[in-house]
Amino acid sequence: MKTLMRSLALAAAILVTPSLKAQVQCDNDTSNFVSLVDLQTGYYLGLYQGGLYPGGSNFLPASHRADGLAIAKAIKPLDTLGNVDWENGKVIFAGMGASTAGNSWNHFVDIVDTASGLNPCMRAINACLGAKGLDIMIDTAVNGWYWYDEILPKIEYYNSSRYQVQVAWIKSASKADTILEFPLFPNAIADKYEALMPILLDTFPNIKLVFISGFFYGGYADPLKEFYDVVVEPGSYWTNFAVKWVIERQITGDPDLAFKGPGRRSPWIAWGPHVWADGMRANEWDGLQWNCEDDFAWDGGGYHLTNTGKKKEADLLFTWAKTNPVTRRWFLDGPQWNSCDPDGRLANGQMLSYGDDNYVTAEEVMLYPSPNDGTFSIKLAKSHTGYAEVTVVNNMGQQVYRSTYDSFIANKNINIRLEDATPGIYFLNINLDGNITTKEFVVK
Repeated sequence: MKTLMRSLALAAAILVTPSLKAQVQCDNDTSNFVSLVDLQTGYYLGLYQGGLYPGGSNFLPASHRADGLAIAKAIKPLDTLGNVDWENGKVIFAGMGASTAGNSWNHFVDIVDTASGLNPCMRAINACLGAKGLDIMIDTAVNGWYWYDEILPKIEYYNSSRYQVQVAWIKSASKADTILEFPLFPNAIADKYEALMPILLDTFPNIKLVFISGFFYGGYADPLKEFYDVVVEPGSYWTNFAVKWVIERQITGDPDLAFKGPGRRSPWIAWGPHVWADGMRANEWDGLQWNCEDDFAWDGGGYHLTNTGKKKEADLLFTWAKTNPVTRRWFLDGPQWNSCDPDGRLANGQMLSYGDDNYVTAEEVMLYPSPNDGTFSIKLAKSHTGYAEVTVVNNMGQQVYRSTYDSFIANKNINIRLEDATPGIYFLNINLDGNITTKEFVVK
């Protein structure tokens, strides 16, 4: 009888144990930390300013933005040896990091592969490796296998080469950094990102632009999982300071992050999408929130997402890539990429006609005043007959205005008023029978 009872107890323990070992903490749905995008000119701990960029701003400083735009304009399709090839060349956009980056990047690739209106020369490729963070990526003396045995074969699998990688998005951290003190923890991660940049140049000789994201909310982390101390808040929150600080180092002239001139040691770097929000307490800036039951895998330790959560992050990536002024120059379709389409058409299926009224360049659209308070006027340099749609989206890709027209008369004002417009960067989209022209403007 005693033996039977022991057997039953053991069986019960075996059945119960998995649930004990895999339990996200859904009750921890807020940490009361303020996201960088909401903190802005405020200070964390009274000393460390918020915002994504220097001065508490969420927008690229003008000079760094101008440099990024110039570099983006120089991106061209390359063959496998790195030579410009406008017919068969590619612009490889690689996602890098561990599984927390790779899982969402796979969903992003699915979106890119089925979307219309994107650069047909551009190919998004997953170059992530699960369970391997910055500490492995930068230790090339011991872990040279990481790049040459694992990452480069991922590129080559798609009949591409390291010479075609020109842009990367990275989201990572380091298993070696477990000193959970501020600012030591984010500074250590920023140091590793800085050390990574020359390695990227060596591995991908034509890489020009690198965009970095911090982690999403870590408050749901499972205390029984490995790396709990690093993931649980404030660890995930602090990774966003690491991203902010390494970018600020480049902007303020750190020679080890020089991205131009004879002393170049780094690609140009900036923020990818900012994905942290305080659990269920949505960001004021963008409305983002993270729901434990919907977004986080119950056995994922609080750092692996459900398919719903992965798609949420992938959608953030896609919206960011379409609307960021530096990314959309090579991410979106346009006449300059026409030769990459084997059918001689734009990627969205529209026949390219340089001379018809349906194709309008951004230079042919006048928008004034800019900056403005949400009330402004537009006019086109030439007339258009046929369906026309005017929309305005904010920096998160959310549509805030839409109107349709039967025609445009050249140089005739169209007045637009955005209701309750908050300060920030906006994008005017003019759709003329399927051909879309975008113009950026600022609301103060």
